[in-house]
Amino acid sequence: ESGGAFSSLLRLPPTYTDARILAANTNEDHTVPTGARFVIFSSTCAEFYAKQGGTAAVPAADVTNGSSSELNPVGYFVSGVTTIGLISPTVCTITMSFYQ
Repeated sequence: ESGGAFSSLLRLPPTYTDARILAANTNEDHTVPTGARFVIFSSTCAEFYAKQGGTAAVPAADVTNGSSSELNPVGYFVSGVTTIGLISPTVCTITMSFYQ
């Protein structure tokens, strides 16, 4: 049924969707599409790390200065962000659904 209570719980289709096949332990910088405001991540990774505007890294020691990459983020507000660094300890696929 269109316009019912259930449909209000579903998100709209994304404006733009990209996919990345990550090699193990290799950062990939992904360019945020022009005009994107939000991104939602989905992945086949048991764990992946992301960092807005920087190189993502799998932590090998304590990081206590606020500069660590984030483990398995669900999504981000990306207005004004140009790149997202992505990395995983294993080969996996990440999709990014962008919204304007």
